[in-house]
Amino acid sequence: MKNYIFGTGDFAKEVARRLDYFNINIDGFINVKDKNKELPKKIYKDIPVCYLDDFDTLEKNISNIILAKKPMFMGSGIDYFRKNKFKNIYAVNEEMFFEKQKTIEELIKYFDKIDLKKPFLNYLEMNIVYQCNLNCKGCAHFSNICENKIVELEKFESDLNLVAKKFNLYNFRLLGGEPLLHPQIDRIVEISRNILKKSRIIIVTNGLMIDKLNENVLKKISECNVIISISLYEPTYKKIDKILSILKNNNINYLINDDFFRKIDVIKTFHTRLSDVRNVDGYNANKICSGRFCRFLRDGKISKCYYPLLIDILNKKYGINFQVTEDDYIELDSIKNGWDAIEKMNGDIPFCEYCRDYIDEFEWKSGTINDELSSYILKKTK
Repeated sequence: MKNYIFGTGDFAKEVARRLDYFNINIDGFINVKDKNKELPKKIYKDIPVCYLDDFDTLEKNISNIILAKKPMFMGSGIDYFRKNKFKNIYAVNEEMFFEKQKTIEELIKYFDKIDLKKPFLNYLEMNIVYQCNLNCKGCAHFSNICENKIVELEKFESDLNLVAKKFNLYNFRLLGGEPLLHPQIDRIVEISRNILKKSRIIIVTNGLMIDKLNENVLKKISECNVIISISLYEPTYKKIDKILSILKNNNINYLINDDFFRKIDVIKTFHTRLSDVRNVDGYNANKICSGRFCRFLRDGKISKCYYPLLIDILNKKYGINFQVTEDDYIELDSIKNGWDAIEKMNGDIPFCEYCRDYIDEFEWKSGTINDELSSYILKKTK
């Protein structure tokens, strides 16, 4: 049986290193073509590296494909392998990196076999609250200009049951606003785990409330194997040692800035690529957008990114008129074929015409901000 690693970044290199430690042969690294990035010539030792399109020697039924990418970026590979009828596909669970494996059995338990008979949704986000305790200027989810609102448990459970019915969901992220502001965060965690028994569940937080959580909440997060992903803003950095101590003492796994391999830096900038004028070239904007795989769930609707389902907040605040059409999202209860829904979310949608293939970057600021529309809309044009 041949083993090929799908991925060419640090994630893939670390997977290769751990497989090699247990003398598991790796026959090659593979990746999809991306006009914005060149394929590395070398990743680990002298293992060959090539594009999927140029690598026609893969034997579909007797080769293991190991997905060594962050869940958000698995989609293009999944799409290719499904359409080309590959049989043995494994996703590497990032929790592997939380510890060093002493035996091959310990290592292999982090390789999740993907069954493509059921639509495989690699990534989904959802706001469980809309307000935040940091009020970042230009917040992409508009948390600094929205009304205080939380997701009710009954609605949350209903939507998540629909997701689980339609898809095999691999990675589910609870967002905000600041999700730890939800007064029933322990029940949110419990419901998520009861419905998504095998999914990776992550709470994305600025971390400032972790030292205010009661023991029952911390215990529930740990028991349900929920990961805390800390966005390292300046106020968080000032108390990060205390935050990490609490997480470690409660056996809660964590990420910082959602990445094991990137240098840990304080977040100093935000950016926007949103324009208030449509551009027919939404295809190119979609291809380069870092948020093009941020499948987002709100009120029974799912979209390829958060903008179509949250833009009403910006419209209401400033009296503007970003238009959202029925082609910009999918009603969960209307999905008959999950693969068709995933394919639609993989492509560009009408709302992509509001985005550009370049950005405006600005300094991160927090506090009581009377934010201007210019924090969300591009000021420059190409």
